[in-house]
Amino acid sequence: MTLLSGMDQVRQLPAHQQRRYERFYRSQSRFRVLPLFADVSLGITFIGTLIFLSGLALSPTAPGINGTHLFYTAVLAGLIAVHRFTRLRRTSPLIVYLVFFHMALFSYLGYIVTGASLPPIVGLLLFISSVGIITLSMVHTIIILVANLGLLTAATALAVPASEFGSALTAILTNWLVLMCLLIAPVSAHFFRMFLRNLLALQFLLKDRNRTLSRTLHALEITEDRLAQEQKHQALSHMAKGLLHEIMNPLNCASQAVDYASAINRDSDLSEALDDAALHQKRIADIVSDLIDFSRPEPDHSIETAGLGALFETALRLCKHQLRGTEVRLGIPENMPIACYPSALTQVFVNLLLNSASALEKGRASRRIDITATTKGENLTIGIRDNGHGIAPEDIKRLTDPFYSTNRTPDNLGLGLSICQTIMRHHNGQMEICSEPGEWTEVILTLPQSPH
Repeated sequence: MTLLSGMDQVRQLPAHQQRRYERFYRSQSRFRVLPLFADVSLGITFIGTLIFLSGLALSPTAPGINGTHLFYTAVLAGLIAVHRFTRLRRTSPLIVYLVFFHMALFSYLGYIVTGASLPPIVGLLLFISSVGIITLSMVHTIIILVANLGLLTAATALAVPASEFGSALTAILTNWLVLMCLLIAPVSAHFFRMFLRNLLALQFLLKDRNRTLSRTLHALEITEDRLAQEQKHQALSHMAKGLLHEIMNPLNCASQAVDYASAINRDSDLSEALDDAALHQKRIADIVSDLIDFSRPEPDHSIETAGLGALFETALRLCKHQLRGTEVRLGIPENMPIACYPSALTQVFVNLLLNSASALEKGRASRRIDITATTKGENLTIGIRDNGHGIAPEDIKRLTDPFYSTNRTPDNLGLGLSICQTIMRHHNGQMEICSEPGEWTEVILTLPQSPH
């Protein structure tokens, strides 16, 4: 980027971004740049005034400081203070006009008294030469130049006899210092305005690109997390597909053998051992069944329209034993339909309710689960919130990882939330887990109401 190429780049942006830049430019110039330039110019003017007064006080040939000088300095200091600490800063270039007319009044009084000599108006001319930088406006610069020309003409008419008016005014206007100050003002207004617009354009483009890069980086982080999660699911899916056949065949044979042995057995001690064997075989079969559901890329049936309340009632019946002693508040509007895979979505509700039941401490005076459902646009949001012991922040990110669980009991395989995540993906939905350790946990499901 070259320093003066900012506006060229802005003109290549879409129209709405160009409008954003214009708003950015007006805001920056009005609230930051112009007040700063005015502060600097007024500060330099005040310092110049103090130097001038010091010269009057120290020079033995000078007439000395009088009340007019002190009044002029006090008013100038007051204008500077007012500009610095009041809303006048946001009304640029009003302060420039106030200072100009204040300086012009005293400068041209001295100009008249001294018979149209140049020294009394030198400070005013130097201030005028900086007007273009202070205002960054060709219009205001021209107005002040024209006003100064009118005051100069009137003061010259009062300072010299009518017969000398033309020559005196010509001598002032052709003075090199006067000419330079009058030329510098419009040239600096044009150049510094162009320079500032390009500089702020580069700043705007840089901020815009930083925002774009931040959004892109955030999207990449989300995509990276999603890809990592997908890779975990794919790895488990491949493992499950390869092992399910090898596990199920011997398991079926073993189950049949145990069933046959139980049927012909007459020994009570052996019956107990056979029952234990059958129980553990069933547990293996359930684990394999979970792995089958988890590894399946898509459901093997079509989407149906079901009542959300009916699905939750089914899930609550299935979890009735685990939810004994727990107050369940079902806040779902009647006849709320949802396009889904009913059995799979019911499985999600069952898993989440079982997790909530597990999180509710037996010693709590009040054990409660709140179930809510709201619609927003084309999406349905379901919340399942319990007042259990909560989840640590470092655990929340890993809860949907296969085989990860905060429940250390041997019966917990750590696939429940992973299966829920898979089912939500089949529904083109999302699952979010929020928690306050020691207070509550809420799982938020977002689902489209219509099939995709």
